[in-house]
Amino acid sequence: MIPADIPPSARLVNSRLYVLVDGRNDERQFRDLVSGLVEAKVDLLQLRDKRLADRELLQRARILRQMTRGTPTLFIMNDRPDLAVLADADGVHVGQEELTVQEVRQILGPHRLVGVSTHTVLQVRQAIADGADYIGCGPTFPSITKSFAYFSGLKFLRQAASETTLPAYAIGGIQLDNLNQVIESGFRRVAVGAAIVDSADPARSVAMFRAALAADD
Repeated sequence: MIPADIPPSARLVNSRLYVLVDGRNDERQFRDLVSGLVEAKVDLLQLRDKRLADRELLQRARILRQMTRGTPTLFIMNDRPDLAVLADADGVHVGQEELTVQEVRQILGPHRLVGVSTHTVLQVRQAIADGADYIGCGPTFPSITKSFAYFSGLKFLRQAASETTLPAYAIGGIQLDNLNQVIESGFRRVAVGAAIVDSADPARSVAMFRAALAADD
């Protein structure tokens, strides 16, 4: 858990790579995946799985907490502040249809991270006004893990980069072969799912993403 004397957002200052994971087919597969990602020093891991029943999802969350505790990797729970509290997560990420930042903070308290998905400049401004600790911006490209009715695209990233005062992570279909377009739009933080977790060597993929994001620093 984030210490009470450290502002939650301070934990994100040097973060670049945010990886989304599901619960995999079983606990063994989940542990194997998480272990490699933590060893590769992913900055944030978000647990997002719409298939699992609450008890299974909570168990995966507790495993993730156990495996990230004492490491530089932060644990974010998708959508579920109730499970985040039970699993002692570092924070929660919500979309535009889920609980508001203020409602999530009522459940989490002031010392955990709250992130918000944004798809327009107005939503970026609202997230800042609501006191979010970070934002996700997208969807940027088509994704094989989530369906979208439309894509905000690179134009939105350029707009968001000039608007936001918060740590902002580009998301949606980001892979190594299109990462340079994201960087050129003004983003050096990305949230990635399948391009890492479903790759033949997730740890190697992490290293390649990290190297690209750190280039020219």
